[in-house]
Parts: sequence; structure tokens; C-alpha cells
Amino acid sequence: MENAYDLPDGLKVEIEGPLRLITLDRPADMNASTTEMLFAFPRLFQTLAEDTDARVAIMTGAGRAFSAGGDMGHFVKTLEDEGFARRVQENARRTIHSFIDVPIPIIAAVNGPAVGWGATLATLSDIVLMSENAFMAEPHINIGLVVGDGISISWPLYTSLLKAKELIFTGDRITPQQAVEFGLANRVVKPELLMEEARALADKMLAQPANALRETKKLMNLYLHRNAAEMLDATLGRQLAATLSEEHHAIASEFIAKQRRKQPKP
Repeated sequence: MENAYDLPDGLKVEIEGPLRLITLDRPADMNASTTEMLFAFPRLFQTLAEDTDARVAIMTGAGRAFSAGGDMGHFVKTLEDEGFARRVQENARRTIHSFIDVPIPIIAAVNGPAVGWGATLATLSDIVLMSENAFMAEPHINIGLVVGDGISISWPLYTSLLKAKELIFTGDRITPQQAVEFGLANRVVKPELLMEEARALADKMLAQPANALRETKKLMNLYLHRNAAEMLDATLGRQLAATLSEEHHAIASEFIAKQRRKQPKP
């Protein structure tokens, strides 16, 4: 298997014929995305879209998590540097659009916690398989931030607006069974069978006529494009304002201080 696409550490793409296996690969940190990873996602999705040999992709996490969101270093830098925070929002715009534009099916094999950005990666994929060991959560509001950009687009579309509000307003954990019930996942799979199930599903899609599958995926994602056209600018604008707000800074500063107190002294 070839490690492809020239991506930073933490993002791995392997080529298996027409299948692309995308792995979030920071297992010691629950696959939380570094700044370098977050700014590489548009390139990942654009390259995947331009890869004429690719016909289906599977996205999963290394180790026990799918993705815990963004990592602490990125969080701190966004808090402390307003110019950087603005660049983060513009990168988010490019990322969401490039994700929705990928013309081949992406199967999310959610092997563990999918939190914040991790939940966005899962639910902007085309089919979501969740391990019995997994859960989802959208906790932005808990730290004084506005709902995640991709989640504001996808969750109200997949489930009812009332249910999406409840999940987003509380930041509660969503079990795999609840995710299926609410329309955020397709089915629950035993942990040891997750990748086997994802590959079997990929094989079914690979057996379909390639052009018909690509064009149908594009049609289906017009629903997401419509929601993105209506929601993304408003979401990103409110996210930036929340990121720069006193409310978020007070909550985030206390959180960072707690994390630093937990670290062993040199």
C-alpha cells in the first residue's frame, strides 16, 4: 500500500487500487487535528476529487478514537492570535466546500469518539458506520463557541431541526444507537468488524458503474451545497465573533490553565 497525497503527519492516505483509505493518525492524542492537519484538509479533499483512479474512500481513525477535534496547540493559538483566528475561519470555508465537492463516496468508519471537528468529518461523509465503542458530540457551545460549521449544515438536514437543536444546545454525547435513530449514522457495527464492514460496503460501490456513481453522489450533495450556501457565511461570521468574545476567552483560559496544571512538572 502506498502512502499518498503528500500530507502532513497525522493524515495518511493509502492507495488500494480504486480504494483510498484515509486515516487520522495521531493515536496518542485521540487523532486531534493539529494546525498543519486542519490547513491540509482542503488539499486532501481537492486531491481526492482530482484523483481520477479513485472511486471510493474510507475514512477512519488510528487507535481508539476517530477524532477528538482540534488539538490543544491549535486551540491556544486561535485564542491568542486574532489574525490567526481569521485565517482559521477562511480555511474552514475552503475545507467544507472541498469536502462537499468530493465526487466519490466517502465511508466514515467511526471507530471511537468523534467530537467537534471529528463529528463534522463523520457526518459530512456519505455513509457513517459507527463502532459500538464510538460516540459523537458537538461541544462548541460548552466553551462559549458557536456550532461547528459542517454540523450547522448537515445535522438539521439529517435529523429534525428540533433534535439538532437539542444535541447542539446541550453538547451531549450521542451513542451509536442514538446516532442511527437520529439519522446521523447508518448503522452500528461490532468494533472488530468495523473495517471489514466498511470494505464490504466499498466493494459494493466499486462494483457499480463508476460514472453513474460519481454523478449520483454529486446530485445527492446538492442538498448539502444548498445548506452551505444558506448557512456557511453566517456560521463562520458568528464563530469568529464568538472566538474573539470575552465569554469564550474566560472559559477557554480556565480550561487551558486546568490542562497545564495537570501536566507533570519538569
